Amino acid sequence: MRPPNMQDVAALAGVSQRTVSNVVNNYVHVSEQTRKKVQDAIQELGYRPNIAAQRLRSGRTGMIALAVPNISWPYFGELAHLIQKEAQKYDLTLLITETEGMRERELKSLEGFRPDVVDGVIYSPIVLTGQELPKIDVPLVLLGEKISDVGVPHFAVDGEAAGKAITEHLLERGARRFVVVGSSETVMTIGPGPQRRRGIEKALEEKGLSLTPDCVVESPWTYEGAHGALTSWLTTHDLPDAIIALNDIAAAGSVRALADIGAHVPDDVMVTGWDDTDVASYTLPSLTTISPDKVAIARQSVKALMELIEIGNTDCGEERVDFELVVRESSTRR
Repeated sequence: MRPPNMQDVAALAGVSQRTVSNVVNNYVHVSEQTRKKVQDAIQELGYRPNIAAQRLRSGRTGMIALAVPNISWPYFGELAHLIQKEAQKYDLTLLITETEGMRERELKSLEGFRPDVVDGVIYSPIVLTGQELPKIDVPLVLLGEKISDVGVPHFAVDGEAAGKAITEHLLERGARRFVVVGSSETVMTIGPGPQRRRGIEKALEEKGLSLTPDCVVESPWTYEGAHGALTSWLTTHDLPDAIIALNDIAAAGSVRALADIGAHVPDDVMVTGWDDTDVASYTLPSLTTISPDKVAIARQSVKALMELIEIGNTDCGEERVDFELVVRESSTRR
């Protein structure tokens, strides 16, 4: 037997083929009663729309892209999962590419996203500046703290405000000697690192304190990078009161480096992270961390991209995403 087609659905529902098409394409100008009749007929017949034909007629691919530095970092993995869930609400397929924070790959990934490949791109740059951002032929939404004010929707947490908040939290708990892990301008941290560090320095200055260059541990935002860098630093320095690591996995690496020399968190040294990934809840001790609203980032970025795809504009511009300071064991002394 041949598979059911749109004509069969129309005959069973007692409507025109155009009405069936409107329901299949989720057009709003269909009464709920008619929509239900068509949907019931589709279910009864087991009709499957020809998605390829629909997209050919609409001029769309049904796919959007997400370009991030490294999908193995918990933050980007969790964010990609949330964006995937949002894309599914629009019946979109999500393509994910890694740029590894390399200028050539950041440029190549954008230039490769043509209208015949994807309908739009959500992009988290690490290295490119706004002046280097290439013109592309599909709608673009930016994430993160690197590029702003380039005339496209942009969603980011205020890194300076968050850095100030986490420092004030540690100051309230008696910390006076601080070490920051990962704020130096390495390839993968050049965007958010300095911004977060400014917030830390501002909070310290308000207390008459300062962050000396010697107390900034140069490290990539990885377990092994932070562990190695802090281990080396600890061989020539006394323990600080608090360590602010600029992502959760660097914080976890720092906790391990302290454990290796017999130092206890938080009794000897308080440690904080950033991003509130699953890592933060399951380290021992669990990590105090900055929690950006990842659900809102995913929801709002996909919504803005869809508005650009469907109507050519959006009210979204430079959007600040909420964050929360989540206090856990690593900064809670007995």
